[in-house]
Amino acid sequence: MHPLLLEAINRRIIAKKMKRRNKKRKLKEKFYATWLSIPSLLLGASKRRFIAKCRKTRQRKKIEFEKKCSADWSSLPPGIIETVAEKLTLIDCLSISKVCRSWNTVLGEEIPIWQRHGFPWLLVSGQQNKEIRTCISILENRVWELELSEANGKYCWGSFHDWLIMVKDLDSFSLEVSLLNPFSRRQISLPSIWNFYHKMVLSGLPSENNFICMLLHSQYRELAFWVPGAQSWHKHKLTGQPTQPIEDAVFCNGSFYLLGDGFNLWQIDVKSIYSSISEGYDGFGTLSQIETVFHEVKRPEISVFQEILQIYDDHQILRYLVESRGELLLVCRYFSAKQDVVLETWNFEVYSWDYCQSSWKKVEDLGDQMIFLGKCCSTSFSAKELGVGVSNSIYFCNDPAAPWWNEWDSDHLKGISYRLGFNKADGRDWGIFRLDNRNGDLFLFHGDIDNWAYTWFTAPSWWCCRNIPVIGRS
Repeated sequence: MHPLLLEAINRRIIAKKMKRRNKKRKLKEKFYATWLSIPSLLLGASKRRFIAKCRKTRQRKKIEFEKKCSADWSSLPPGIIETVAEKLTLIDCLSISKVCRSWNTVLGEEIPIWQRHGFPWLLVSGQQNKEIRTCISILENRVWELELSEANGKYCWGSFHDWLIMVKDLDSFSLEVSLLNPFSRRQISLPSIWNFYHKMVLSGLPSENNFICMLLHSQYRELAFWVPGAQSWHKHKLTGQPTQPIEDAVFCNGSFYLLGDGFNLWQIDVKSIYSSISEGYDGFGTLSQIETVFHEVKRPEISVFQEILQIYDDHQILRYLVESRGELLLVCRYFSAKQDVVLETWNFEVYSWDYCQSSWKKVEDLGDQMIFLGKCCSTSFSAKELGVGVSNSIYFCNDPAAPWWNEWDSDHLKGISYRLGFNKADGRDWGIFRLDNRNGDLFLFHGDIDNWAYTWFTAPSWWCCRNIPVIGRS
């Protein structure tokens, strides 16, 4: 291309650019001149409207973006929420139950998957004439008041999970017995019994209508059984010598285990109880065809602590049978009793039942298990599953020195510390004992020796999700 022609084209392009630039400059000058001519008040109002419009636009776009990119967690199917909750600790379940109302509704339903889970609580004694019972949530240090008009005039005789065993003293050595769920308010009446028994043991949840109640006699090796639908109790006498009463009993792996004198065990398969009752033994008759197995157990090796206690004449042992994750445990509580009434606990030892060798094996470590000891109810929980609590430990309270005493027959114990001149602060009858406590650390005591032993029971997780705020991890 000729150089003169190329120079002419460049000058024309430059001229067009300058023309457009001058045009934009004039438009800007006209725009600023127009704005400067607007009164300041009107200008400020227009500016505010413009900013508000921009803000609304941003908010609308943000909401639309969140709807596109995020899920509506409240609309999750209940099955998914239950599956997630099964993988969490109970403390975490309490937390996610507060996410939204729909999650709280799912986790707060009384469905079978949740009925066997919960938190350990204590039911305060000495309130048999009240419609409102005091309960202590032991792991969160909180007191609850439960309205239980059904329990008015009745003593608590023990528990099984979230069910309470209630007793009404009818005088004339007769007792009215019932099973009460303080959370669902369901109640089951049992036939009356004579005031000769010191403990009742259940084989399953009463809500499943497939369980057996067993009574332990206070003076003899005599048992009494009741099944749903029966009109009366069925007695059975254990044979053999000596004839001392059964100290404790528990249900484990399809059988009742009864602790005799020393470390010996009686084993009764529940199937033989059902078959014996179904053969037509009626009234308060004797069930002679129940199959029982007696395990004569050699006494475990005496520990150094037991040897020290044998030097003193007033040392004694309370024995408890506890079911823990399918394992049968024997807990020995070593104590001295002031005036044969007030306990001073000194040590604990735990043994596990060896089903193959029919012997007790010393347990040095409970792992993540927590044992809760009580005269009428002993149970265990997993600190890992709960997400709170002290693992490898035993929680105990002020049980009576004699296991066959009952609250309604023990009015003489009220005010015992004052009459005997004891200092309540020096008591060793209530606290937490760690099995790895080898340095002689002091126990943690919170009890009152003037009160009858409180009763351990389970507050179900569905009720806790409905009513309890999030518990801190301590």
